[in-house]
Amino acid sequence: MKKILSILFFLLPTVAFLQPSKDTSAPYFKNNGYPDIKLLLTDSSTIFTKADLPKDKIVALIFFSPDCEHCQHTVKEMIPKMDSLSNLFMVWNGPSYLPLEQDREFYTHYHLADYSNIVLGKEMSYFMPLHYRIEITPYAAIYKNGKFFTEFRKGIELEDLIALANNTYIIPPIVIETIPAKKVAKKTKKKYRK
Repeated sequence: MKKILSILFFLLPTVAFLQPSKDTSAPYFKNNGYPDIKLLLTDSSTIFTKADLPKDKIVALIFFSPDCEHCQHTVKEMIPKMDSLSNLFMVWNGPSYLPLEQDREFYTHYHLADYSNIVLGKEMSYFMPLHYRIEITPYAAIYKNGKFFTEFRKGIELEDLIALANNTYIIPPIVIETIPAKKVAKKTKKKYRK
């Protein structure tokens, strides 16, 4: 019995670690509408706010860093498939602590101005990381008809963005594989009988 308890003692934290971070005290759980974003766009004068977000489209609020290799990879994958993403409105939001010039270079380098469904700017304050409890970039919060739908906490897959744009994305269930206590006990007894 002690061995079973010690196995469970080590197994349970591992299972908990593998689960998505769902900090229910995070602000976005308390209000499922658009957050109060405020971005300075790459033209250095336009302020983009939640009032500018479309209410009847699928919106991806993407928090990125221009020097993040994963963010660069995501945009490189995305550009050739922009026809498949035309129904997805994307707001690329750079961190407030980096100069706007870095966001502007990212925007120019990847020719994002060519796409009417992409807006890119930098935060006026350090809002998104705190609001969504972001741990890595790129992060995306997805909204449907102005309401929170899902999030991509551990990077963004192109297939998921295309499915969202085509309104075919299904939120995957969280699957926890558990071993019944009787099976653990039988396996443990067999192992120690030898």
